[in-house]
Amino acid sequence: MKLIGIEEHFLTPEVKDVWSAIGLESADPSVAFHGGPLEKRLTDLAEDRLTLMDETGLDVQVLSLTAPSLHDLGPNSVDLARRANDAVAEAVARHPDRFQVLATLPDEAALELERCVRTLGFKGTMLCGRVGHRNLDHADLLPIFQSAAALKVPVLLHPRAPEKAVRDAYYSGFSPQVDAVFSCFGLG
Repeated sequence: MKLIGIEEHFLTPEVKDVWSAIGLESADPSVAFHGGPLEKRLTDLAEDRLTLMDETGLDVQVLSLTAPSLHDLGPNSVDLARRANDAVAEAVARHPDRFQVLATLPDEAALELERCVRTLGFKGTMLCGRVGHRNLDHADLLPIFQSAAALKVPVLLHPRAPEKAVRDAYYSGFSPQVDAVFSCFGLG
């Protein structure tokens, strides 16, 4: 039996730099989780990742850009998405039997999904809970879902930290670290 991990994230230094440049960590506490040893693992798309896969018996990883992805960067994120997709496509080309990938999409990017699936051989895409201040059922995001349906590829819906008002109402009052855990991967 082949073991396939479907929520296997990566991060490019360029994306992390852009998050820092816009101060995204103040709006999304999950950004703080991407430092130190975890950042080293996220940015590795080669031998160390393959070694860990072998140690754990994982045959294939389906790679996706870690949350919050590019969902707060607006229309200027199109070029960044292309560069991130091209970079991960190179890793897949080097290890096609070990890696598959879900497209990183900028806001409202049905065309990038089509390019990734048709040209780069990606298997679908991942969206994170909300895009900016819009939930995934917002009409602006419909073209992404229509494109995925036309291409017959999945959209992995990944959790994301709720907006600050929701975090304050439901996930606060402990310590900053515990609040962040509850609002992100713990419950949020």
